[in-house]
Amino acid sequence: MKKSKAAKFLSTLALAAVVGAFAGCASGNYQKGSGTAAGLTESADMISAGKGKVDAVLTSLNDLVGTSQGDLVPKFKAFNTAFSDLESTAKDVKAKVTKMREQGNEYFKKWDEQLAQIKSEDIKNRSAERKAAVQKEFMDIKKSYTEAQMAFQPFMSQLKDVQTALGTDLTTGGVASVKSTVEKANATGGQLKTAMDQLAAEFKQLGVAMASSTPTPPPAK
Repeated sequence: MKKSKAAKFLSTLALAAVVGAFAGCASGNYQKGSGTAAGLTESADMISAGKGKVDAVLTSLNDLVGTSQGDLVPKFKAFNTAFSDLESTAKDVKAKVTKMREQGNEYFKKWDEQLAQIKSEDIKNRSAERKAAVQKEFMDIKKSYTEAQMAFQPFMSQLKDVQTALGTDLTTGGVASVKSTVEKANATGGQLKTAMDQLAAEFKQLGVAMASSTPTPPPAK
């Protein structure tokens, strides 16, 4: 008899554990949302930092082509360093955005699955509306990121052409030959920074909207 009661107790305990596990999975999708939100915020910060690196590479480039005398090598090396730093940041941003997209897609997939489990039509409809709104914003920033990439590619191409040309002909004549491309890079860089500002703001805004906690407002002055 005692064994029977013990067996029933263990069976009940095991069932409770299984139910609890399923409940945890069902209620934990907000963690994916929070992960996506964190990725959005981190991407926004990296994009903002990248804007400073666009300024740095243009400053070093303009310093190089503005040289009328002296040793060109140190200034060319400074440009190369700034260019490599910008390339590295662009790769980091791309990797972060890719991961954020994967997290977001998984989040919305789970949201759909959980909508099917809601019995109340009112709650289900409201949740579906909320999901559609958030997902639209998510898709909009993917579009903005693509547009920023389109501005980034010609800029980097112009810088790469200058780097390649001067890597062979680092002379005053060689510098003079790339000045028109440098002027284009300055114009393209300005357009790129505008796109980066907008993109960082959109990433940060959606990151706040998808986060499980809201940022603490600054103290009143």
